[in-house]
Amino acid sequence: MKHWKRFSAYYFIGIGLVLIAISPYVRGRFDLSEDGKYTLSESSELILNSIDAPIKVDVYLGGDDLPGGFKRLKKETLDLLADMEMQSGRQLEVRVIDVYDAYPTEEARAKLTRQLDSLDIPPTNLVHKDNGKQVQQLVFPGLVLTKGALKTGVLLLKGNKLASPEEIINQSVEGLEFEIVQAIQTLLPQERKKIGFFVEYSSTPAIAQIDLINSLKRKYDLFPVDLAASPTLDGLDAICVLQPTKAFSESDAYKIDQFIVKGGKALFLVDGVKIDTLETQGLAISAPKTGLENILFHYGLRINANLVKDAQLSGMIPLKVGNLGNQANIQLMPWPAFPLLNGNPTNLITKNLDAIYGRFVSSIDTISGVRLRKTPLLRTSPYTQVAKAPSLLSFSSAGKDFDPEAYKAGVQTAAYLVEGTFETAFPYVTEDTNFVAKGTAESAIIVVSDGDVAVNGVDYKLQQAMPLGFDPFMKNTFANKDFLLNSFSYLLDENLPLLARSKSIQLRPLDKAKIQADGTFYQVINIAVPLLFATLISLAVVFYRKRKFNR
Repeated sequence: MKHWKRFSAYYFIGIGLVLIAISPYVRGRFDLSEDGKYTLSESSELILNSIDAPIKVDVYLGGDDLPGGFKRLKKETLDLLADMEMQSGRQLEVRVIDVYDAYPTEEARAKLTRQLDSLDIPPTNLVHKDNGKQVQQLVFPGLVLTKGALKTGVLLLKGNKLASPEEIINQSVEGLEFEIVQAIQTLLPQERKKIGFFVEYSSTPAIAQIDLINSLKRKYDLFPVDLAASPTLDGLDAICVLQPTKAFSESDAYKIDQFIVKGGKALFLVDGVKIDTLETQGLAISAPKTGLENILFHYGLRINANLVKDAQLSGMIPLKVGNLGNQANIQLMPWPAFPLLNGNPTNLITKNLDAIYGRFVSSIDTISGVRLRKTPLLRTSPYTQVAKAPSLLSFSSAGKDFDPEAYKAGVQTAAYLVEGTFETAFPYVTEDTNFVAKGTAESAIIVVSDGDVAVNGVDYKLQQAMPLGFDPFMKNTFANKDFLLNSFSYLLDENLPLLARSKSIQLRPLDKAKIQADGTFYQVINIAVPLLFATLISLAVVFYRKRKFNR
């Protein structure tokens, strides 16, 4: 019996040592969370299983002195990468980099800043207190993935900047899986979808489209299309109608219609109004003709010839507000004609996106009786005013105090997703032998009532393009590019990466009112209950041993 006990002890010690030895190489956990936060989506697993060569992942969130929110972001990122590493068959090699440790000099950190900025990972300058002192700290909330000669960056800190810091971190955590998996997918060999642009119908300069074009080129093949010379749009997977300034002919609109009815995807970025400057008086608003009104109406949408002004959420422009001596006093003033559009929080395309920067936005109405699914994507705040074209927008309207009585038009929708089996807007065509009246497969289009959403600013003095969504006055980059890339991904990529965006992680903050009213009670409960439980367990053990050995 003694030998058996000794053997059992050695046996269990051996098992313990083996478990300790293999624990760094075996990872597993049960996801008992209500929101499934610890479970990879099926689409993510498919992409991770298709990795064909090792990918190095450098996480620039090292160090123990990160503020609380960034510590959570770092922990969630590393936990997720560990799950991804296991799922990929250890094809991911993760390295955590402490920027201040690895790059000790300001010159080295400045060089790193330029490198990461070129990969769309701008630094975040944090100001927080350390031992009573105010400290500035440069944080790079991102990671870089390298596969052979290919390299891409992932910005981890994403969310609506109009939300609280806690909500921004939470939104960033919700989007981690999507951002990382999408970046991994760009490094993998895959069939490149084809997108056509109708350059002859738009006078938007190429330099003003360059950020969108360069971003799309990383994943898709882009083609300029001479629509008048092309009998059909066969061979393309999607088309992009970007800010047309010339009306489409009926024959060309018919080609677009047939492309969509046959299953092609489309993104329409169409201005609802035309803006002309009248010297110092203001802006003249007129209704343009695009030639697309008929097909969009037949698909269940109407872009209204009006201008939506938002008094609560808007951009700013520099205006003269007076004089300082003999110098003009130029100040940034709110400009309601540049609304900041919020994304639909329940849709995969716009969930947890920062605001979209709009310029001269029109409202979109839906048409009843059209059997297609219509989902709103971008909306204004409730405090809006709608000016119908033709009208005049005075510069003096900028910077005025918000008058609730003048902004009662309510929430206006500026973008819609339309899905389903499309029917042609040209039902009486008989000459085309390839004419299709009703599609046999589902298709989808996205319509945005502001072409400027896809147009980047230009510094004409330096002849340099600004980032898409960048506001040169507020010095902030909005989520225009993310919205457009997500739109194309939704239309073309069979939702594989975007399915990871369906994950929701609920914030469960403490009730501050209850804490203030009954804080002492909850403190006593938190301290007393564990102590009482431990005491009862101890007494039970003592009672059991006393009873056993007194027999």
